[in-house]
Formats: sequence, structure tokens, C-alpha cells
Amino acid sequence: MAAGELDAALKRLDAALDAAEAAVTRALDAADAARAREEELTAFADDRLRLADLLDQAAARAETASEGDRELLRRVDAAMEAVSRTLAEAEG
Repeated sequence: MAAGELDAALKRLDAALDAAEAAVTRALDAADAARAREEELTAFADDRLRLADLLDQAAARAETASEGDRELLRRVDAAMEAVSRTLAEAEG
């Protein structure tokens, strides 16, 4: 094999190794990006569950407050009726 042929073969080998190294780097970068996306999706899912739980808690508190408001109105109405009856009897 002539020196020129050997140099050409070494250049092709060097180019092939460079291409292989670049391909491995791209594959590793893609794997890192996929892993980062997966971690982000997991964080989003965790946040969604946490927010859904907070929403459920807020809805339960709102329902309790609404029930309390209804009870308060019922008591105020009863007290107003009692006062009205008492005033009517006093005038009566």
C-alpha cells in the first residue's frame, strides 16, 4: 500500500471517527433532553395533583361556609320573627 493510499485511509478513518463521536454526542444530548422533558412532565403531574387537592379543599371549605351562611340566615330570620312577634304582642 502506498503512503498516499495509507494517508487517505487514515483521513477516512479519522472522518468516520469524528462522525461517530458527533452522533454519540447528539444521541447523549437527545437522551438528556428527553430525561429533562420527562422530569418536567413529572413535575407538572405532581403540581396538577397538588393543585387538584387544593381545589378540592377550597371547594369543601366553600361548601362549609355556604352551609354556615344558610344556618346564620335561618337563625337571623327566626330572631327577626321572634322580635316581630314580641313587638306585635307588646303593641297589641
